Amino acid sequence: MRKILFILALISAILISCRFTEEMLSGEWGNITSVSSDDAEMNVAIQKAQETLPMFIKAFRSPTPTQTDFEIKARFPYGDGESAEHIWVNGLSLSGNQFTGVLGNEPIYIKNIHLGDHVVVDMKDISDWLIIDDNRLLGGFTLHIIRNGMTESERIQFDSEFGITIPDSPALP
Repeated sequence: MRKILFILALISAILISCRFTEEMLSGEWGNITSVSSDDAEMNVAIQKAQETLPMFIKAFRSPTPTQTDFEIKARFPYGDGESAEHIWVNGLSLSGNQFTGVLGNEPIYIKNIHLGDHVVVDMKDISDWLIIDDNRLLGGFTLHIIRNGMTESERIQFDSEFGITIPDSPALP
């Protein structure tokens, strides 16, 4: 069965130092969730992220003083092209219909790109986006699906590890 890997490493989006990055990413397998490519709830989340991408782009082009971080999650196919890892990309720039940025996680299955590599992402390959605005998560559609599947104690721990306010459903800019 084909699987889509959704990386939970939002932490990499808000890391403060290289030392912290190394510590957090040393156990990358603990930061992934395997989701079937036909998971209806996840596919709706990806569709919502795509539909609201113009809002993200508008905010990205003209950020407010409280918007401190902009990231996208992109689909990177591997193997037969049917399977893919979805990985966060930060340090973004936008040109035409493509974002360029830095890979925020070490891929698990893809061997030709690595954490910190510069990548180019077509708009059609974006599966999620997020903005940190005044210490509050905006977007993060796929993160909300994964978070909502957690037990209450797991959610509390997840939220405290990120140190930002995560609303119960995706908020828009």
